[in-house]
Amino acid sequence: MKKIFFSLTLILFSSLFLLAQSQHTRIFTVFTSHGCGCTGSGGAPMTFTTNDQLLSELQQACEGIDFMVWEGTRSAAYDELQMKKESYDGVLIIGGIDGDYRLAFTGLPTIAVYNLWEFMNQPWYLFATGKTDEDAILKGGTDYKDVKILTAQLDRRNLSAPAASENMFMDLVYKIKLIQAIKELKETRILMVKRAKDEIIAQVNYRGDLNQVFPKDHNERYLQNFNEIFGVEIVQVEAGEFYETYQKIKSRKAKEVADQWINGAQKVEASRSEITKTARGYLALEALREKYNCNAVSTHIRSVTGSGEPKDRYNPGLGLELGFKIRGIQAVCQNYPDMLMSQVLAYLLTGKTSMLGDVIYDVYNDVEIVLHCGIPVNPYGDERKLPYTIRTHAESPVRELPEEPGSSTGITSEWPVGEPVTFWEIHSLNRTIRLHTGETVNGYEIYTGGEDLYNVMCTAKVIAKVDAKKIRDQHLPYLYGIHTNATLGDLRQQIKDVAVLLGFDFVESDR
Repeated sequence: MKKIFFSLTLILFSSLFLLAQSQHTRIFTVFTSHGCGCTGSGGAPMTFTTNDQLLSELQQACEGIDFMVWEGTRSAAYDELQMKKESYDGVLIIGGIDGDYRLAFTGLPTIAVYNLWEFMNQPWYLFATGKTDEDAILKGGTDYKDVKILTAQLDRRNLSAPAASENMFMDLVYKIKLIQAIKELKETRILMVKRAKDEIIAQVNYRGDLNQVFPKDHNERYLQNFNEIFGVEIVQVEAGEFYETYQKIKSRKAKEVADQWINGAQKVEASRSEITKTARGYLALEALREKYNCNAVSTHIRSVTGSGEPKDRYNPGLGLELGFKIRGIQAVCQNYPDMLMSQVLAYLLTGKTSMLGDVIYDVYNDVEIVLHCGIPVNPYGDERKLPYTIRTHAESPVRELPEEPGSSTGITSEWPVGEPVTFWEIHSLNRTIRLHTGETVNGYEIYTGGEDLYNVMCTAKVIAKVDAKKIRDQHLPYLYGIHTNATLGDLRQQIKDVAVLLGFDFVESDR
């Protein structure tokens, strides 16, 4: 098999993640055959990629991944995984699994590889669903519950054209790197800065009628479920500690950061004092992030003192976008762990930062509008940055008076037109990922009434052509919330594959 030269997409899978990894990704690897289909029928292959050669090529292609090759029987391999599951991040099965299917259903993310020109005894439907067919000729067996299996194919007899063989290998490398991304996802530590001790997690997101309320154990269930799925720790910090930390931040340092943001802007409409306040709040969050060794941030703080006075009003979005995300640290301005994990996952997969926002479906213009007062200026996944304007915040009662204390800050930046965009979110409580895609459009060509589009409601907007009615008719605020993430590019297949490896349901709301 030829040496593979990697595309930009695969290179981005290796993008630096800020939390230093304690160890490489460990993948339990089992070769169930020699890979050439020559045992029992047919002649020896003319050319052939051996198990050792394939392993060497995978090791070269997959930086940061250790393939732990099992030398014993398949039954013993299953027992090993049951006893030491926490020691491995995924399973790679290369060859058929005739007879004993259990090795593919250990609960770990698994890739089952079919060697072309071996008899196809793989139970593909079982891999996809975990269910046996009730009308099967063979009776009995097991319905497997932990279905976290992706499949791949290799032509190790090299009968295919070189380009086809290369594509098979690249596809396998891509799927192995998904396991690596999931492993790194689980090493996330979220700093959650709360407004109140009893703040309900994602309270602003879920909306229902007057007869619907959060269960009393919502926070406990949410955190337990979140930890069980991702193994992620959420460090909860109360508002008082933020206020104290804010007071310790030197004004000189905050002014330096504010000047950097101002100098980088194409236009500034907010006052320097309010931008400096935002910068000081960002530096306070950064100090808390470092104190608690976190690599992702969420905050619902809206004051720098807790006084309730308008002059102390603070909105963090500008600092999250120009402070954290520009450095690769994912951050959201409301305490939505699912939304934040979605953004971390998108960054691990592509290097791209995502926008958190409320959604509007305009069925007559057939567009979706995602809007907030924060938007990434680095949505491409590389070094490119978009022009931005610093504005007053949409929710400030003195928004029209920039020099008034409490007018706060927001940001406007326009994503490129004619680009694919993915709208999606993780829902850990019901173990579902929802997704649809669209194409960005110029909002001024749709909304021609003369009013500045970016002064309507929130200061930042992503507007995209979608099947608005079909998607709107599935909008369930009390189940999926009123927010989503927007990520530039079509991430459908990548997110769908990750959903499989996480054991999540996957809903394509546009199909």
